Amino acid sequence: MKQFRANQAGTFAFTANGSSQNAALPGGGGLFFRLENAGPQIVFCELTANANLAAQVPTANVGGGFPVFANQPALYSMAKAGDTNLAFISAGNSTLYVTRGDSI
Repeated sequence: MKQFRANQAGTFAFTANGSSQNAALPGGGGLFFRLENAGPQIVFCELTANANLAAQVPTANVGGGFPVFANQPALYSMAKAGDTNLAFISAGNSTLYVTRGDSI
């Protein structure tokens, strides 16, 4: 993906910490979203249609969410058309910015 056009008012900021949280993805449509971790800890995320799904930090025996590395922006496509929520967790405090938009 070469460029990304964000939706107007389409960015939410979440505080990721050691407790799994689940939040609605920003509205306004768009097939893509950008996740940026502005904190010092890796944040693990899961896209889901389940508002109660808990994210997990992966271990050797338990699978977890996809990593969003500290201070490195990443762009991901929506996994499924029905995904409405993002579950996330981190070993420490990090700010996770989620922006929804389109590829251009």
